[in-house]
Amino acid sequence: MFNRFPFARLLALAALALGVASASHAQADNVAASPALKRGVNIVGYDPLWTEPAKARFQPRHMQAIRDGGFDHVRLNLHAFAHMDTQGQLSATWLKTLDELIDAGLKAGLQVILDQHNFMDCANEVDTCRTRLKAFWRQVATRYQGAPDGVIFEILNEPNGAADAVWNDMLAENLAIIRATNPTRRVIVGPKFWNSLDHLDSLRLPEGDRRLIVTFHYYTPMEFTHQGASWTPQFQKLSGITWGLPTELDKLKADMDKVKAWADKAQRPILMGEFGALETAGMAQRVAWTAAVARAAEARGFGWSYWQFDSDFILWDMKADGWVKPIHAALVPEKAAKTQAAPARDPALDHLINTPRVTTWNVYGADGIATQQLPCAAFGKTCLRVPLQALKSNVWDIGVTAPVQGAIAKGDQVQLVMWARLDTDDARAKETVPVLLQLNAAPYTAVVSGTATLTSQLEPVAIGGIAAAAFEAGTVNIALQVGQLGRPIVISAPLVLKNYKPAKQ
Repeated sequence: MFNRFPFARLLALAALALGVASASHAQADNVAASPALKRGVNIVGYDPLWTEPAKARFQPRHMQAIRDGGFDHVRLNLHAFAHMDTQGQLSATWLKTLDELIDAGLKAGLQVILDQHNFMDCANEVDTCRTRLKAFWRQVATRYQGAPDGVIFEILNEPNGAADAVWNDMLAENLAIIRATNPTRRVIVGPKFWNSLDHLDSLRLPEGDRRLIVTFHYYTPMEFTHQGASWTPQFQKLSGITWGLPTELDKLKADMDKVKAWADKAQRPILMGEFGALETAGMAQRVAWTAAVARAAEARGFGWSYWQFDSDFILWDMKADGWVKPIHAALVPEKAAKTQAAPARDPALDHLINTPRVTTWNVYGADGIATQQLPCAAFGKTCLRVPLQALKSNVWDIGVTAPVQGAIAKGDQVQLVMWARLDTDDARAKETVPVLLQLNAAPYTAVVSGTATLTSQLEPVAIGGIAAAAFEAGTVNIALQVGQLGRPIVISAPLVLKNYKPAKQ
């Protein structure tokens, strides 16, 4: 049944860039030992997921879409003060949501910036803000002190207003809190007056701390990027403002050169933490400005984080469930070019009824297990290591599962294909585990079932059959029953196909 399955073509379709390349900017001392922040996007600042998870627009799968789209980091905009009690303690529910976002980002191969985003609270009530900001970093720094190097802290977004006069003191007191538990964690700091490049010289940074990244934000000229913005009285009635005159291009170059000169003198790496132009500027003009700013930053070795994924200034169209292509192409032109030059779509992919990514796998029945993504020669070029150890009474007491989104009708031919191996160098090792497509809730009726014989070699696993009943969309999952395995395994992204018939060779 599976002999003619086009494994090679499927492999070629989903090659995933692994690792994060170094920035061209010469980064000082210890910062250079960490993967550079090159291209990123701001996310979830204004998403309902924090208060009404059922209405969340951003989903964990978007992390992989961001990585696949040519980005290496996300900047989580955290409006955390609203989730503190009167004693300054963060809500357990809020922290759990943050845990899940960080985990999804890291699993997708992204670096994750935790950006404390209560900047207007600090601008208006600086004394209250200072107390809350310190409470925030005491809890967050402690909670993530063991997190991978890919988790990065940003003390406060865009200090302004009343915070300007005391910003260097605020920076120092919160950095001290962070360093007490995270002595080598990368920390992002920026100047006062809305992270203005014109105030870089006002920053007072500890010379001996070389794990700092300096940020600035860029929306110049504001009358262009914020024309029609309802929250800016001076610009909300503007429209039809264009950009691209020689004088405006010269201004962009001069601004970026000013930041470069400061960075070279201070020997600090730079992240342009926000930039973007509102939809009211018009698509053609937005594309021109966005591309020019991104390329100007890159030419000087600065990383950047686009504002923003969703809400406004959008990069991702939630209704269409895809990139706003002109903006995406302006940000990551080579990714867009590769997409346009891609070979014809493999017909097998038109029969997929699941999302074929390793990040869709979940483990139940083995508390505290920490999976790890690994490069491999299988579909997607990435596999998942599942460090199983425990032995249970029944094979189904521990499972590795992944959702199947599509519906299955009675009589449909259903096929599951994946790659798997035992994580061992023992060439004689061999284990057999049940593999099923089944209902994801009681009574866990099987759609199709079979077994997989696992060895030390990464080999295809395939089961298939005819559905004896109908199953609604979202009610089926893939399940590897590993309760009696007791040893680590490595598995690829799964592919579930419905009514696929390979072309004759």
